[in-house]
Amino acid sequence: MDQPEIDGTLVATAQDGTVRVRVRVARSPEVAWLALSDPARVGMWFGRMDSPWLVGRAGRIEFGDGDFFAVTATEVTEGKAVEFEWSFLGVGPLEQIRWSVTALSGQLTEIMVTDHSSIRTPAEVEQMVAGWTDFFLRLRRCLATGKATRYDWREDIDGSAELPATAFEPLHPDVIYHWMPIATDGFEPRWFFIVDDEGPRRFRVEDFTVRGNELTFAVEIPEATRLTHCRVGVQDVGSGRKLLFSHTGWRGLGLSDGRSRVLRKRFADSWVASLQQARELAAVAPPTRANGHDQDHS
Repeated sequence: MDQPEIDGTLVATAQDGTVRVRVRVARSPEVAWLALSDPARVGMWFGRMDSPWLVGRAGRIEFGDGDFFAVTATEVTEGKAVEFEWSFLGVGPLEQIRWSVTALSGQLTEIMVTDHSSIRTPAEVEQMVAGWTDFFLRLRRCLATGKATRYDWREDIDGSAELPATAFEPLHPDVIYHWMPIATDGFEPRWFFIVDDEGPRRFRVEDFTVRGNELTFAVEIPEATRLTHCRVGVQDVGSGRKLLFSHTGWRGLGLSDGRSRVLRKRFADSWVASLQQARELAAVAPPTRANGHDQDHS
């Protein structure tokens, strides 16, 4: 899949789960490299790095709204390239990323990202193309103006976790309560709990419905004018499965921007903890499939 060149300076391509986006900027290679390696400058167009690149060091790149990548650098070539592995929210599939700088003529420099994952769907590949295109346009504007171009905060919370092929069925009506912070009123699912020191910590749930490999429900936020909506699904991927979720509606609450952002971060933290719990439960459950086919354990 190819994306047309944008303004003659940015090109994005994708093939077999690998996304490449490159942008040309009227800056020296040294300045371009700092935009990829200096934590303060990376924070101006991308996200906040908690430490400089160092091979083998585990760190995080955070976006201030609950989203983050758990990152480990695997190779650093000073002034030219950094390769790293990252996992979205620390529970998503591990992906291989390479940022590189290439000097062209004069003060013109090309910056490129190569992003690879072997288990992406075509829709996820398109999302990566769109995502890196947006980030590199922000990088280009940042280098052109010297001003911060990072996005404020995202409307939706979403993510995924890889699960092994075991007997763990995350959407079974009895199993849901073992990994999601859902409680009943004695008859049906009624509350979503946030485990932190802020308030409120209990949020009313409506329309809790499981159909096959999909769960949907709404969460009521006190004083908000609209509900937020959740969708959880399970997909077969390779020899295992992927547990996916989305929680939408955070900019439409009718609350202040600051309060909506704080609520989004609290729920994002809760979803991360839930997916971590699901992975742990799946890891200790007995295997049920081999080579993608059901096994008979009788």
